[in-house]
Order: sequence, then C-alpha cells, then structure tokens
Amino acid sequence: MGRSVKLAFVHRRYGVDGGTERFLESLTRRLGQRGHEVDVWASSVDPRFARTKVATFRRLPGGGGFAGSALLWLFAAMRVRRADYEGVVHMGRTGPLDVYRAGGGCHRTWFELLLAKAESGWARFRLKASPGHLLRLRHERRALRRGGQFVVPSERARQDLIAAYGAEAEHVRVLHNGVDLDRFHPKGRQLFFEEIRASLGLPPEEMVLLFVGSDWWRKGLDTVFRAVAQLDEREELRILVLGDDKRRADFEALAQQLGLRDRVSFVSLHPWPEKVYAACDVMVLPTRHDPFANVTLEALAAGLPVVTSRTNGAVEAIRENPALSIVDDPNDADGFAEALRGQLRTEGIQERRAAAREAAAECGEGAAVDRWEAFLGEVAGARNLG
Repeated sequence: MGRSVKLAFVHRRYGVDGGTERFLESLTRRLGQRGHEVDVWASSVDPRFARTKVATFRRLPGGGGFAGSALLWLFAAMRVRRADYEGVVHMGRTGPLDVYRAGGGCHRTWFELLLAKAESGWARFRLKASPGHLLRLRHERRALRRGGQFVVPSERARQDLIAAYGAEAEHVRVLHNGVDLDRFHPKGRQLFFEEIRASLGLPPEEMVLLFVGSDWWRKGLDTVFRAVAQLDEREELRILVLGDDKRRADFEALAQQLGLRDRVSFVSLHPWPEKVYAACDVMVLPTRHDPFANVTLEALAAGLPVVTSRTNGAVEAIRENPALSIVDDPNDADGFAEALRGQLRTEGIQERRAAAREAAAECGEGAAVDRWEAFLGEVAGARNLG
C-alpha cells in the first residue's frame, strides 16, 4: 500500500488473551506504526492497550453469549459506517461490509462435527435449535453470498468452506497468520525458566509437555491424556494445561482414570504466555478443528518442538521440519504417543529446538502484515474506483 488509508476493525474483544485477539492486536499495531489511520470498534478493550497511540478505540455494546453477540452485530451495523472508511474489516459475526475474516474457519464444518459427537437425539436437537449456532451459520452464509471479501487463515479452512457451500466459497481468500519473533524467542528459556517453573510449582528436572487452549475437546486434551498414559516415561513427565474449560471436572476425572491426575497441572490464564513456553519442553495439540492454531507458531518460535494434528491449518504454513511432528487423525492416541516419544527423547533435543526456531522464522508477523497491507490496499483501491 503506497499511501495511508483509513481502516476500521470490528471485534468483540481487543487484547492478547485469544488467538483472534492476538492477531488483531498485532495487525492493528503494525498498520498504525506504518502510518495508516486505524479505528478499532470493540465491546471491551484490555486496559494494557487502552492508551496506545497507533489506534483509536470506539466502544460497541455487546458481549458474550447469544444476546451479547446479537447486540454487537446490531450496533456494529448501525455505528460502523462504511462511508467513513476506505476499508472495514469484521473479525467474524459482526459483518460483513468490506472484509469478513473467519478466523475460526468454517462454522458449518465445526457444527457438523459437534452433531456427530452428540450422544443422543435430544443433544442433537438442542444443537440444531441453538440460537448461537444459528446466528453464526447465518453470518457465515450471508458473508459468502453478499460477494464481499471473505478471508480465512489457511487453505484447509477454505476447502472446508467449499465443501460446505460449493461455488459460493470459491472466491475465499487465504492469508496465513504470523508470529511475533521477538516476543516468542528461545532466549526466554535462559531468562524465565527458573522463575516460571518455581511460580507454577514445576520441578526443574521434569520434562514438561505444554497444551494450550480453552475448548479442550476441540483441542484434543483427551487424546493427550490417552497418549501420555502409554508412555514409559510418564512418571517423569508433567502435562501443563494452559487455558480453561467449563467441563474441567470431566477432564480431571479422565486424567484420574488413566492414572495421570498427579502428573497434570492446570493454569487457567497467564499474563505472559511467552514465559510459560520458556518453561516447557514440547507442545502438543491434537486439535479436531482448527483453521490456524497460532500457538503452533508461537511454540516453534520459542524453540519448542510441536506435535499436532493434520487438522491444524497452521501446519501448511511450515516446511517439513524435525521439530514438527504431524499425526493425521486427532483421535489417534497411539500415533500421538509415538510422535511424543520422538520429540521427548533427550538425544538431539538442542538440534530440534534450533530447528523449531528456524521453522518459525519464515512465518514472522511482519510478513503476515505485509500481505494484509497489500490486500487492504486492493480493497481501498476498489472502493475508490467505485
């Protein structure tokens, strides 16, 4: 983009506590630093960013749940006037105007996965009648049919949309996410290892397997437990779960059933996830549906080998690498156990840590913002020509 343009971004939250939130913060910050005029419309803003000078924050009513989402959509439609900007980007569920970014991928694919998981006809009925799912499906279908720009973070997500909607999704654009290579860096291991291990009660001699996510069934925590239960070295291994889930008691019961409860540590939230990465040895993510798990790049950038599933769209952005093990089926506990044995072995661990960083170095957020800046330049150019 050769000139400064005025842009609006719309999302429920602004901060760094989720994948979409971290993506939005990074994109708006860097676009603002490059001289573009950026407005962020959100119902809540993390106080750490409220005084930033690279964006102007404008409040929208709304919040979580069906009622909050509906209210957010309504006020975004009324207050974010397209005529005031050269490009308006909706981070899902509030658009579309110029650009609709579906960071969560194809909701219909996820919805069908939930239906298949449902254990009774009543459970399936409740899903089909859920106002939240109906609203998200309506937004998705409307965004595709209105002919605006529809962006997803991986080709996997694009193919899911094409499988669900056919030719209506052919125009979907893929723009991969990037990672902050300064924030997530192997040097963190020297700086924060002892501090974080002590604060989380993790013995320094244990190998720590990191799992990051807050929808534990979707992210595959049950597969992690079943895989680790097969490992001979499980008594010297700690599973650190960073995130939370309203069904936590069910997962604690599963860990107890598998004889792992005293090997699992739960941390609901941490203000500095990069420090947590620095205290761990390997990340595992058998996600069942993830268009682009940003934590994949974050872990690699921090020097952690990663074991994940083929259903994680982030793997398509990474070249074949000894620090990345990919298991085709997120339910394959045997396959994940075998992959973990390879990544947890002490022989060659320093080489794999270096390879992890090397893999992430090709996926920096600067290059990702370059792609978005060029794309938004196209959007603004088309608007001005119109």
